[in-house]
Amino acid sequence: MGKRLVLWVGPKHSGKTTAAAELARKAKSEGFNVAGVLAPSVYEDEHLAGFDLVDLRTGDKIPLATRKIDQNRQGGFNFIQTGLEFGKNALSIEAVKSAEMIIVDEFGPLELEGGGWRKDIDLVLAKMNALVVLVVRDEIVQDVQRLYEDIPAESLDADKEQSIVKVMERLACKLKNDG
Repeated sequence: MGKRLVLWVGPKHSGKTTAAAELARKAKSEGFNVAGVLAPSVYEDEHLAGFDLVDLRTGDKIPLATRKIDQNRQGGFNFIQTGLEFGKNALSIEAVKSAEMIIVDEFGPLELEGGGWRKDIDLVLAKMNALVVLVVRDEIVQDVQRLYEDIPAESLDADKEQSIVKVMERLACKLKNDG
């Protein structure tokens, strides 16, 4: 079997989500069934205020996290329970069963520790034959590669236009080989 896991890699806040959204648009425009989630940034007064979550299958959107802010405008994020549940539903086997490509934005430190979308991703990788694209920060890509070392994978720079072309080629080849 060919590579069926793509790590969509880039630094924090470098446009990985924007590039993954473009990948999803391109795949859909070429007739592929795309599922999964994107977590676009939400800005207020030019400062990162949090993240929304978009279900790629339905287009529905819900708040996922808000920034905990101190006087220096720094801090972590508070995850919203309804956003987490929304994501779990969007990544459920039932929701992605007909997908040819599943995008997960993002696979981060929380997932490495077994939280977040981790159980859902593991189940998708075990039960589905779709091409899975995990959006990953460059500082943890080696940890993600080790975690999924038994699954044929490829790491691509999310900042390169050529990466979208490569994923589309992989998707078309996979569909041809599966069909």
